[in-house]
Amino acid sequence: MKKIMVVAAMAWSTFLFGAVDKSAGEAIFNDRGCVMCHQRDMETIGPSVRTIGIRYNANENGLVAYLKGQGQPIVYPERAGVMQPQLMKIGNLYEDEYRSLARFIIQSYMRVDF
Repeated sequence: MKKIMVVAAMAWSTFLFGAVDKSAGEAIFNDRGCVMCHQRDMETIGPSVRTIGIRYNANENGLVAYLKGQGQPIVYPERAGVMQPQLMKIGNLYEDEYRSLARFIIQSYMRVDF
């Protein structure tokens, strides 16, 4: 019974979050310079990755739209102007890359290893 529950939980989380390569989103986050303004647990120039993950939890589409420059920010909207030039750095990502980046950010607040 316990094995069935574990398998069901894993299947449900895969359904909710999709099969995503954590390292792909993390690589984009680091390679595109996001890490310069967004620290893991500390508010700096931008909100912490954990803060973003918490605020966009269950709203992956909203975060993807924002990263594409098509949506409104829900974390510190008054600072959105600072982020606009940075969004241009990721403006040429493929859809699956946007999704990997968003999932990396959203799942970050749940991960112990982050």
